[in-house]
Amino acid sequence: MKRIAFAVIAAACACGCVQNEDEPLKMITEATFPPYEFMRGQEIVGIDVEICRVVAQKLGKGFKCENVDFDSVIPAVISGKADVAAAGITVTDDRKKNVDFSIPYVTTGIVVVYSKNNPYTSTEQLKGKRIGVQGGTTSENYVLEQLGQEPERSRSPAEAVAALKAGRVDFVIADIDPAKNCIKGESDLSLSDFITSEDYAVAIRKGRPELLKAIDETISEIKADGRLAKWIAEYTAEADRLKDK
Repeated sequence: MKRIAFAVIAAACACGCVQNEDEPLKMITEATFPPYEFMRGQEIVGIDVEICRVVAQKLGKGFKCENVDFDSVIPAVISGKADVAAAGITVTDDRKKNVDFSIPYVTTGIVVVYSKNNPYTSTEQLKGKRIGVQGGTTSENYVLEQLGQEPERSRSPAEAVAALKAGRVDFVIADIDPAKNCIKGESDLSLSDFITSEDYAVAIRKGRPELLKAIDETISEIKADGRLAKWIAEYTAEADRLKDK
């Protein structure tokens, strides 16, 4: 997943806000991206939530998670309104100018969602077509930068796929995990192979080396002891069940 540049905000907040050691670790996310973050009733759950909760435990802190629009996720850590941003955030050179990233915890990519009545065959086929994306994501970047055109922006991958089913767009580009979830049970829809490869990581405001060290150590530990693989399996299965309801 996800977005472009926040240079103005970064410059304004470079001096940073002082973190009160007694305050809980605050995670900011956008909870429409299963299995990484989604709503279970009124609770935000998912792989990213588990990762950040363990970081809080490592630091001896409480934990708080807030759901916002994706465009607000990185600005929230830059401005000091949150400690960590985790929302299936793709590491990009542009984003590295404004935030520090942890080591990656997942390597993934974006795919094309298409109707079997209009099969996808190559990226050349996308040019000049109506391409649905979640606004603020690397899928949006792909359409802008690689296809040289404006995408049809939605608030979530599910909304973009709904537009595809309604005939308002010709194709959808989205991250593989939400794309899989969106087409579950949709016999008329299918997915392409990866058209890009991406790394997901946790983002924090620059100049917080102790927090970055704790996040990196957490990611290494949960990969080594199997917790990350367990969460991926469990939350993918839960997201599938929610899709079936």
